[in-house]
Amino acid sequence: MSSLGRDSGQIVVEMLLILPVFLSMVFLIMETGNISFRLIVLNHATYEVARIGGMTWSIPSLGNEGKMNDVMKRILPAASVRCYKEETIYDPQAYQMNYDLVCVAQEPVQLIFPMSRVILAKPSGAGSRTLTAVVRMPIESPLKQ
Repeated sequence: MSSLGRDSGQIVVEMLLILPVFLSMVFLIMETGNISFRLIVLNHATYEVARIGGMTWSIPSLGNEGKMNDVMKRILPAASVRCYKEETIYDPQAYQMNYDLVCVAQEPVQLIFPMSRVILAKPSGAGSRTLTAVVRMPIESPLKQ
């Protein structure tokens, strides 16, 4: 029997076993790139929200929490942000406490490639993953006279 007839099943076995594994690896790499891109955009959006909040947080009449969410919705419609102020250090020269604005943003991201939807999804089988970004920004406050 010729070697051509004996090895004809090898191609089928390789296609059925090796190709899905290889494609899964390629799709995982591509999905990781997609998630990384979305996380970078979320980090930049959260930084912008924190920057605006850091300049206006000391003015309570602006409705701080609602305003920060409105700004985030204009940048990323699917994202939400929660901001709160946190004490940092007392400034003995200005005789006042300094505060940081901590903004925590979350965005649900749909996974787009097959197989990676199964492996990377949280909760399992949902086909999506929630990304979180945390940014700290000093709150600008006028010096007390």
